[in-house]
Amino acid sequence: MAEKQENSKLKKAPGKMGKFLRALPLAALTLLLMAGVYVASVLLQLPGDTDEGSFVVQDDPEPVTRMQAADMNDAQALSRLFGAPLPYLPGLAVEGHGGNATHDGETVRMATLRYDGVIITAVRPASAAPLLLRGDLSVSLRSDLTVLNLPAVLSSRGGQQCVYLSSENAAYAIYAPQAPQEDFLALTEHLAWAN
Repeated sequence: MAEKQENSKLKKAPGKMGKFLRALPLAALTLLLMAGVYVASVLLQLPGDTDEGSFVVQDDPEPVTRMQAADMNDAQALSRLFGAPLPYLPGLAVEGHGGNATHDGETVRMATLRYDGVIITAVRPASAAPLLLRGDLSVSLRSDLTVLNLPAVLSSRGGQQCVYLSSENAAYAIYAPQAPQEDFLALTEHLAWAN
């Protein structure tokens, strides 16, 4: 009798083990699908999703008005006058200028920061970006190029390098008239936002 009970336990055990083994691939597949959804959600973040330290842009609900023209050596103050963040090179001496221009019959604000060997120009609103283009440089698209967490386009010719980028509010050009491309791209990694 004890032998029959032992045999019945053995018969039941493989049944439970069999159910477990049949459920194991389904559980693994479920975990893989959950991991896939997580990875997709991280890689395909919406443009509005931003990290805390990234550049946050505000919409310009109204047309840009004229600003007071000014010359100054403070990127932060020029940024406030310009009305939008400006890329700048912290710790380096700068000569700044802010003023007005027109594009398609509309008033636009422009700001320029001049460093030794680098000129940063900005225009607001971003739709006036054509004012920043340097016609003598050829554009090369690089999918891996970002500057200040924004996609960027590189233009170059000989030793001249220029990177174009834009936010919702403004467009920017960082130009070096005499710099090897590797040195120029390394320099763009030192840029910060003046608010």
